[in-house]
Amino acid sequence: MVNSKKHRNSTLGDPDPLGGPRTVRLTIGHIKDKSKGGDDSPQNLRAICDPCNEGLQNTAPPRPDRIHLLSQVRRATIDDQEALLDWLSNKFGREKNSN
Repeated sequence: MVNSKKHRNSTLGDPDPLGGPRTVRLTIGHIKDKSKGGDDSPQNLRAICDPCNEGLQNTAPPRPDRIHLLSQVRRATIDDQEALLDWLSNKFGREKNSN
């Protein structure tokens, strides 16, 4: 049984919820994608309909490199820079230097 937001409770052989003459076809999909550390173990696999599986590509943007991040911080306002410093200080438990 497929259970996604678009295709709630579709099962193999049901009419395609997107329309057309096709019926629902199931494939094996990863719960945690292999590129994000998932594996091919049975615990990490699930049955998912073709349209849903095709839409589950790794679409997250790449992480920016350090130079890009620093350039963004330099262009930010002082208030935003201070908010970032406070957030980083809280996250990593370091005290802010007062100048």
